[in-house]
Amino acid sequence: MSPDGNWVWDGSQWQPVTGVEPTHEGVFAAYAHKVEAADQAIATAEPVQTPIAYSAPVVDESYPAPAVDYGYPAVESEVPLWQPPKSTSKSVVLYAVAAVVVLVMLMMVLNSLNLVSLPFFGASPSDPQAAKPSPSAYPIRSEFGRADDFLKGSLAPAMATFQQTMPGLQTCTGTLSNSCFDAINASDNQMKNVLSVIDHGTIPLCLATPMKKYRSDLASMEAGLQLGLKGYKDNQVGEVTNGVNQFVRVAGALQGDVTDLDKAEKTQCSHDLEGP
Repeated sequence: MSPDGNWVWDGSQWQPVTGVEPTHEGVFAAYAHKVEAADQAIATAEPVQTPIAYSAPVVDESYPAPAVDYGYPAVESEVPLWQPPKSTSKSVVLYAVAAVVVLVMLMMVLNSLNLVSLPFFGASPSDPQAAKPSPSAYPIRSEFGRADDFLKGSLAPAMATFQQTMPGLQTCTGTLSNSCFDAINASDNQMKNVLSVIDHGTIPLCLATPMKKYRSDLASMEAGLQLGLKGYKDNQVGEVTNGVNQFVRVAGALQGDVTDLDKAEKTQCSHDLEGP
């Protein structure tokens, strides 16, 4: 019962005392009187301190102490096992690349089997059109054809470039000028190129004799140019003059060599076709 006597605890909540039946009021009043007397007796009594004996707990050593589990609880997956994860953009890209690779491989197989013609893959090795070699610009199947190809296709362009340097030699008038040195040096470089074309060219037998004379004259002209360059190195005007004179003298006979080559091609080189 509450100290004011208006409430009583029924085990779960406070219930009001006022308004109860008269028979119960006496009971509640007597109960309240006993509670009040008991409270006064407790208040007047001196407290007695009773020492508490302490005894150590008995440890049973027959059983080992349980091991302490320091493990952390497993983190549950954000996605339930029965629910498949959502596909990411990376997976979509991988699937697309794989599909393209498979498609390309399939097209290459079909192209190799001649079932599909794909120009960007190139013709297959079994294609007769791809295996057929392309014809040469002009077939050479005769001695005359080989001679004409060498004279007009190899020698003539090299000589045309060399002749463009010859006018510069007119500046060599017996002085050690820079313009004369440049002209001699340019002509010497082009003359070496002409000699290299002859030495590495395929010359038919019908042109062997006149070509030997022609090359000998060109070598003499190149020797004159070398003598002129040596004059600049030695600072000797006479050597420069002698070298240029040798070049000019032999160049005068060069036209006869060209005529002999042309005559030999027309009269000595056969027009008969060779090979199958």
